[in-house]
Amino acid sequence: MKDGMFKPESKHIAKFVIMSIVGVFLFMALAPWGGGTANIPLGVAIDWLNANVFQLFVLREGEVAGRSLHFHHLLALIAINISLLGTILAYTVKPGFIENNPKVRSIFRCGPLYIVTRVVAAAVVWMLFLGVGPAQVIGSFTGDEMIHLAAALVTIFIFLVPAMPLLTDFGLMEFIGVFIKKIIRALFTLPGRASVDLMASWFGSSVASVLITRGQHERGFYTGREAAVIAVNFSFVSVPFTFVVVSFIGIEHMFLQLLLIVWAVCIVLAVIMPRIWPLRNLPDTYLEEVGKQINEDEMPANASKFQWALSNACKRADETKAVSIVKAGGINYMNAFFDLIPIILAWGTIGLMIVELTPIFDFISTPMGWFLSLFQIEAAMDFGHVTLIGFIDMFLPALFLGGAPAETQFILGALSIVQVIYLAETGVLIIKSKIPLNIGKLFIIFMMRTIFALPLIVLLTRVFLNF
Repeated sequence: MKDGMFKPESKHIAKFVIMSIVGVFLFMALAPWGGGTANIPLGVAIDWLNANVFQLFVLREGEVAGRSLHFHHLLALIAINISLLGTILAYTVKPGFIENNPKVRSIFRCGPLYIVTRVVAAAVVWMLFLGVGPAQVIGSFTGDEMIHLAAALVTIFIFLVPAMPLLTDFGLMEFIGVFIKKIIRALFTLPGRASVDLMASWFGSSVASVLITRGQHERGFYTGREAAVIAVNFSFVSVPFTFVVVSFIGIEHMFLQLLLIVWAVCIVLAVIMPRIWPLRNLPDTYLEEVGKQINEDEMPANASKFQWALSNACKRADETKAVSIVKAGGINYMNAFFDLIPIILAWGTIGLMIVELTPIFDFISTPMGWFLSLFQIEAAMDFGHVTLIGFIDMFLPALFLGGAPAETQFILGALSIVQVIYLAETGVLIIKSKIPLNIGKLFIIFMMRTIFALPLIVLLTRVFLNF
């Protein structure tokens, strides 16, 4: 043992290597799936569950907005109603299983805004299942759209929660972080261990990224500023979902070109954004209740990088116990199903009603139409609102780009991926976490990414593509 370094044994090395390989395979390996579209194994499992299990249970055959409701929609309904019932019990009966568990109590003893949210979510989900209520609420662009998004997230969470520890808790982040800490710190002002988080974000999913980042922050491996930088710069949608968006717009034949431009622009923004307000001014401190748990900068003088990396990785793997993973997974499931799903359905539906039924977005997006016009984007004033509605949900721009000129579709489709912050998905996760970002700062960062990214996307599109 050198200078107090953890001395790994064969069992520690095996635990670190095997679990990490499985984690990398699940989150980052790409293979053809579903007509040749590349997908990660975790995505394949999610697609299989949807196609072969959930789709077998038809609850309503196209009676709401022409789309069927299936078993995972029922799971969303159950989660939302348990969330509301648990909140009622927490403030009235106060049962021991809530009162005596701080983490459970924090889910159900929520503030007034979240109580209202759960009431609204329960009302909307029952309207959708019973097929009653105003068309403005249960229509294809409002409640129906959000129940399908909520159901999709239910499926994602089923596989995501137990798979995440394979990347984060068995030493992979510690091992890689030792070797590339200087590069990651120089480019993105982040610790080296964040590299695994960043790769999981790029090849996995935005939800997975934020959940990983939130967990690392709450356990003392990221400062508040570092967690915020990752959450708003690297948590973009997965490669497979990007293909879904591109296909929906109708430009799937240009998928690779769009993906390369998106990646290039995101790297540039990830270098710039942490160095300017508001990210630069966020507290660069660890949560007081856990303190600093990372030791990347403390390599003993008589140890090689490989020895130090292996020591850190095996120590982390040895400290990870099955019981703690199961407990943490249970709490993560409760957070996902009883806290986040109601928020997504309630506020996502309200947001879509504002977009679809009021002129508010048309009014506030007029300056964005002018901004698009500066770059001679065709039909700029007609599609200016597309640059803003992605703040509610990332799939919305694709829904509104039908009929746009080809170059406009490509540029704004790429922009919708680069914007990263989507309130109904990653935004809710960030706001509900301890990461020092509120909805106001998220919108400011969203707009900054939009304004900085657009000229870069236009430049790359016109230099390398011929429309």
